[in-house]
Amino acid sequence: PVSLSCLAQLHSLRISVPPDLRPEEARRAVMVQVGELLRRHGEAGLPRLDPLEDMDLRDPQLPEIVGRIEALEAQLSRNPVFRAEKDATKLAPYLRRAALAARAEELRGQMRTSQLSAFREEAGCRMAVLRRLGHIDEEGVVTLKGRAACEIDTADELLAAELLLNGTFSRLEPAQLVALASCLVPVEKSAEAIKLTAQMAEPLAQLQAAARHIAEVSRECKLDLDPEEYVEGFKPALMDVMYAWSKGATFEQVCDMTDIFEGSLVRATRRLDELLGQLAAAAAAVGDMQLADKIRAATETIR
Repeated sequence: PVSLSCLAQLHSLRISVPPDLRPEEARRAVMVQVGELLRRHGEAGLPRLDPLEDMDLRDPQLPEIVGRIEALEAQLSRNPVFRAEKDATKLAPYLRRAALAARAEELRGQMRTSQLSAFREEAGCRMAVLRRLGHIDEEGVVTLKGRAACEIDTADELLAAELLLNGTFSRLEPAQLVALASCLVPVEKSAEAIKLTAQMAEPLAQLQAAARHIAEVSRECKLDLDPEEYVEGFKPALMDVMYAWSKGATFEQVCDMTDIFEGSLVRATRRLDELLGQLAAAAAAVGDMQLADKIRAATETIR
């Protein structure tokens, strides 16, 4: 049996085919006969069956169809790409390119699978961090501390929740609270050396200790996190500036305290205002209404 897609043309020549083509000798004998016919007819090709003369088909549209087919075949035979297909060496680079493109797509699929696997592994490590820090319990249920962290999205929620619940914010006066929270707000680099007042040295040390604890827990849970780099990410560049602003200094006075541009100061203050609002909501979420009111009062000092 031969499928119809294997048939290319019908010719008027016939060869004798053995009744059983399974033996190798029988197949070789057929191929010898075909090869001899091809050699004898050369470039002219084997004579094809004519649907009108040889097959006696009398469909009135058939002559027009046959004429169109012959015209298209003649046009095709003049096409350089069609002729090049007979020379495998000319198409080899294109075939190789197609094979490489298919291989590239296969590798991209493997990369996507690998990235998904890496994501699952990292997600497991992050779940372990949340469990160690008390944001979720052993069953993966969000705890009260986790609910507080969920209220914060403008800063590092792990560190913010840590400072909120370990009593750091509760022990600070409003201006100190504002100044310490400014370390959580990203700000452009300052070329000036940072000079902190005595009132802010201890709160900053507490923030850095909490950040180092989070980083060390993350490293122990196999997350790629450098503790020193993580701690250095919370820069106290605006602590004294925000402390003075909260205490009632003029805008001109606070601008003279830093080389950061005025527009950047305004933008940082607006971000700090948003962060303080989220910290107040987080304190309320854990039921500490006294701290929530204190943070809201501190927010009013910078508005």
